[in-house]
Amino acid sequence: MSDAQQDIPQEINELPDPSSFAAPPGGSRKKRKRRVLTEPGGLSITSLMDIMTIILVFLIKSYSDSPVQLKQAKDLKLPFSQSMIDPADSTAVTVTLSNILVDDTKVIDMENGMVSESDRSSGGFLIDPLFQQLQEEVDKQKRIAKVRADAKFTEIVTIIADRHVPFSLLSQVMYTAGQAQFSKFKFAVIKRES
Repeated sequence: MSDAQQDIPQEINELPDPSSFAAPPGGSRKKRKRRVLTEPGGLSITSLMDIMTIILVFLIKSYSDSPVQLKQAKDLKLPFSQSMIDPADSTAVTVTLSNILVDDTKVIDMENGMVSESDRSSGGFLIDPLFQQLQEEVDKQKRIAKVRADAKFTEIVTIIADRHVPFSLLSQVMYTAGQAQFSKFKFAVIKRES
């Protein structure tokens, strides 16, 4: 045998006595003590408050106090004004050099700020697709006014027009809105500090 094997005691490979693992006579295993709560458990609302705070921040950011919603578009640049009148809740007609929209619904496509002759009538002043869409909006507002006492048809239209739209197109849009029973016009502008 080598020197390394002589240093290992002989009893290392023997199996232990199974009686050494048995419970002592008259004894039993220890029972786990269950912790008894004297007070009912409380609800931790810290994480719930964090969630509610985050939701509140997003709601405040998405809330707009202006009734006229302006969508950014590359072909829509509003004129500047020093007007102090706040916009009212009304039907919005957006006029750019390429199309006309009624409340974010595209009504007609144009080329260079001109409505084609086939889409106009009444001596070229009435834009037929715009008239039909505005007439549907008037009918919808009147139906709502019959059902709800606080809602009424106000005859107001807000025109959101690009600053480069020719006056002839604006006059056609105003004439068409007037024929569809909108008698009051408001123009959306960017408020310039005085």
